[in-house]
Amino acid sequence: MVLKRTYASLLAALLLLVSNAAGQFWYGVDGPVALVIDSLKVTIKFDTDISPDDVLQGIDRVVEIVPDNYLIDGFLACSLSTGSNYGAFLDSLGSLTGVYLAEPYYLSENGYPMLVGEKFCVAFNEDVTQEESDSINTIYNVVIDRQRIGRPYAFVLKNTDSTGIRVVELANMYYNLPETRYAHPNFSAVIERDSYVLYDYYNEYQPHTKKVIGDFNTASVWDFAGLTETVTVAVIDAGVEAHEDLPASRLLPGYDFGDHDADPKPYKWDPHGTACAGIIAASHTTDSSEGMLPSSGVISMNPNVNILPVKIFRDGGSSPEDAEIIDAIDYARNQGADILANSWNYSYPYHADIPDLNEALMLAMQSGRDGKGCPVIFSAGNTGLEAPGVVKYPARLPYCFSVGGIRLDDIRWDFSSYGEDLDIVAPTDDAYTVPVWGLDLMGSWGQNPKFVSSCPPGNNDVDYWCVFGRTSAASPVVSGTVALILARDDTLTSEVIYDVLRNSAVKNLDWGSLPDTPHVEYGYGRVDAFRAILSISHGNVDNIIGIGGPIDVADITYLVKYLYRNGPEPFPSVLLADCDCDGDVTVADLTYLANYLFQGGPAPVKPCYAF
Repeated sequence: MVLKRTYASLLAALLLLVSNAAGQFWYGVDGPVALVIDSLKVTIKFDTDISPDDVLQGIDRVVEIVPDNYLIDGFLACSLSTGSNYGAFLDSLGSLTGVYLAEPYYLSENGYPMLVGEKFCVAFNEDVTQEESDSINTIYNVVIDRQRIGRPYAFVLKNTDSTGIRVVELANMYYNLPETRYAHPNFSAVIERDSYVLYDYYNEYQPHTKKVIGDFNTASVWDFAGLTETVTVAVIDAGVEAHEDLPASRLLPGYDFGDHDADPKPYKWDPHGTACAGIIAASHTTDSSEGMLPSSGVISMNPNVNILPVKIFRDGGSSPEDAEIIDAIDYARNQGADILANSWNYSYPYHADIPDLNEALMLAMQSGRDGKGCPVIFSAGNTGLEAPGVVKYPARLPYCFSVGGIRLDDIRWDFSSYGEDLDIVAPTDDAYTVPVWGLDLMGSWGQNPKFVSSCPPGNNDVDYWCVFGRTSAASPVVSGTVALILARDDTLTSEVIYDVLRNSAVKNLDWGSLPDTPHVEYGYGRVDAFRAILSISHGNVDNIIGIGGPIDVADITYLVKYLYRNGPEPFPSVLLADCDCDGDVTVADLTYLANYLFQGGPAPVKPCYAF
């Protein structure tokens, strides 16, 4: 029965292939996505025991091998003297001795490289047995490259020179089998970090972070109790290394998916991931004398965070593959990350959805963290001028939380991507006006001072970066806020955390929208870490988390003294005592709290969005 079912599927797929031979497309989430062929280029993978030059010397049509950062799987790009009869020429290449595989040079409809290698991504239906899937792979002469982490039905499959089919058509044939849920080529992933590179020195240069934490050194978010619990944030980026302001003891081992090794350290002069990690988790210096030293560093959102470095950008700048990025997302989820922090997107704003990547991100958000879900935070992108009204991919997905960038005066930066899929905004800069300071690589391997001369005079510290910004710097502010939320209450689901972020955000009526209505340019408002923690802390009047938890009899005692005996006001916010969430602290809150503790009444409202 297995072979009968499979041969029927194969016949149907072959008939479909013949009928669609004239068009080039792949299947995204929403259906076929058109591909354009650059007929003056071709990509070739040669046999390993032969010199490419020896093969190409006999082909007059090939001009030369050309450098290309988007190539994967050992393919080389060659320029051609003419684009005529391109398909027949490609077929002839595949039959030459020494040529393992030949593929077109694909572009998206808007002209970005969409290069393929020998691999494609497939998810079988969950009722398909291993025997059936193995039989299908045998018939097509493809082999298993790897199984997805934590998804036994999903695979990266590898084309071979025995199939006689190019990888896009092969993926489409698998897509149309009744045994599969989706299949698509493993394209070279044209992604970019959503920032300019940065440098950093001390808190006076960080008004962006201070804007979301409350009253700096008066009543800030860090004055709430219960924020010292360890939270793990996966920084999916260009690698993270230990720093004087981010000790090795808070860096987990991690992995480099771009270069396929267990060393996720950044490449020389590439501090992007380390800078993002610094905004999330750099150490805080509380000693005033140490705070005068350059090594005291920068303000982060949560200095108790552990960072899991998940590197996707390759050393030297070549492009990673879709499959490597998807592996990185699966890895972060399965390694126990609580939060996935991303300051990157696919380069062109209108990129079609990739089914396998969508599924990996959805599973992280829905089933990570032992079923409570990992919040997946993404920068929205920096294409507000080039593509107005479009949040970039994958930030725009419903299970990702997208972060745009605003100025210190609460006006959207014109570069910041925006649209109906924007969730929230965070303060940042354009990297040159009032740049966001952050961590650089230590010593001479960083950006500063080798490549930057715009730092304030006297502050050109080689271990800090003074020109970070854009939505790459905005996104980690939100990731750090989520780390504080989870430190306070790790029972919250990712969906509830998204709601907390949206409903605690500061909404400016000058933006021209109602307070409870998302704005196309600002989403639900500017992130506010102080209000986010306050929203889940009502009832903890004395701001102490004791043996009995955050709410106990001591909170009633504290509230009685405040209301009737001129006792101290609840700190860091009087609204800690607003148990019924009406925005006022009165005797009704005392009655509400007593009813909860002694009569089994409802708990203080959480989350409460009365500020």
